[in-house]
Amino acid sequence: MTKILHVAIVDDWEASRPFGEYEVSTRAVPFVDAGFVHATTADRLPEVLERVYGSLQLPLVLIVLDVEELHAAGLQVTWAPTPRVIAPLPTAGPAITAELPLERDAAGTWQVPAALAELLG
Repeated sequence: MTKILHVAIVDDWEASRPFGEYEVSTRAVPFVDAGFVHATTADRLPEVLERVYGSLQLPLVLIVLDVEELHAAGLQVTWAPTPRVIAPLPTAGPAITAELPLERDAAGTWQVPAALAELLG
């Protein structure tokens, strides 16, 4: 199973639940403007957290997505050069493998959740 990751602002993710889909591409960019939802791989997550979310003071959640389940649900994933989901994300169902809260260390740097390694095998 191929897993990709999406970093979401907690309030955006939670506000999307009643509608069944999440329509945010990345920080401050709606899906309708970008045409896709940004994702990343585990090895690039620290860079994304620092570059895109480093200055953000809002709570974040890491959404772990199963690429095969996204495809089974009819959602296309491209790799150009990082993963992109070419549709809004479902907020529930088998494509969502986990939702992990992101926290900062004492220096204020976003940390990769320890549980991620176990989920990725």
